[in-house]
Amino acid sequence: MSTSTDVLEATSVAGDCAYAMHDSTVIKHIGIVLYDGFSLLAAGTLAEALHVANELQSEAANHSLKYRVNLVSARGGTVSCSASMSVWTDQLAGGKFDSLDNLFVAGGSGVARASSDDNLMELLRRASGKSVTITAMGNAHMLLSAAGVTPRDWPSMKQDIPPSSATKTLSEHERDQALMTSLAFVKKDLGADLAMRVADRLESGGGLSLEAAFEEMYDTTLAEKARAAARWLVLNCAKAISVVDAARMSSMSERNFLRLFKREIGVTPSKYLLRARLDLTCKLLENSDLPVDKIARRTGLSNGERLSKLFRKEFSMSPTEFRARSRNKR
Repeated sequence: MSTSTDVLEATSVAGDCAYAMHDSTVIKHIGIVLYDGFSLLAAGTLAEALHVANELQSEAANHSLKYRVNLVSARGGTVSCSASMSVWTDQLAGGKFDSLDNLFVAGGSGVARASSDDNLMELLRRASGKSVTITAMGNAHMLLSAAGVTPRDWPSMKQDIPPSSATKTLSEHERDQALMTSLAFVKKDLGADLAMRVADRLESGGGLSLEAAFEEMYDTTLAEKARAAARWLVLNCAKAISVVDAARMSSMSERNFLRLFKREIGVTPSKYLLRARLDLTCKLLENSDLPVDKIARRTGLSNGERLSKLFRKEFSMSPTEFRARSRNKR
């Protein structure tokens, strides 16, 4: 079994340019900021999660995005973790900022001492000034606070996962925290399905709190996706769109999209789209003198004959009757 040090060294690759393209693969360069007293477990967990994400994409013949991890520090050279093991780091300075897409700052027992390191504080401020997205892991938020840098939290990411039991060790809890940060990042880039597979591959060492937290994050993301699709259908109902278009917009297969939408919204997307189009039809009938044929074209219902058929089925009256009744009520 590989150790955290092995994973860190195996995945640490010097980056030449941000989002470098190799054929159709996007190379995303990730920097992990280390300092004396950093948590090897947290940094190793992040590196391992990104490595597994790369492997899963390769197994699925999907090479759309590949992570390359760079271990960096304020001065470069060897840095000792809280367990007194040393790893080699590159100095993050000059043009190297331009090669990074995301910067993670490891937590650890050495945070307090590192907060008084002027070189490290300057490094974090310069990274922030370069618009590099910075994420704190564990108690590394203390470092960012000392540097006056605002961290970036990924959507639906839980920053504080309560231990699943009183007997859970600090190291187990620390790994859960790091893994949740890693999974939230992978989810944002590659989707919740792949992030769930990364979690399955890594396992959580029996951490039920981690499993529950990620399931909540996963469910929240799916619910948000369904609601976003519903809003998109309403906003675009006047256009010649279909359920297939909505599924594509949501980056889901049509089958999974249909299932998700029905579960979260309560009706099928085709029914929801039809209701949106009929609602728009009613507004145009009430507030304009447009003929039914023209209204049909403006509501994505093709022609007056089709509109009249659908309208009568839904409201038990013709569009013309609806217009007359609505105006009689004024």
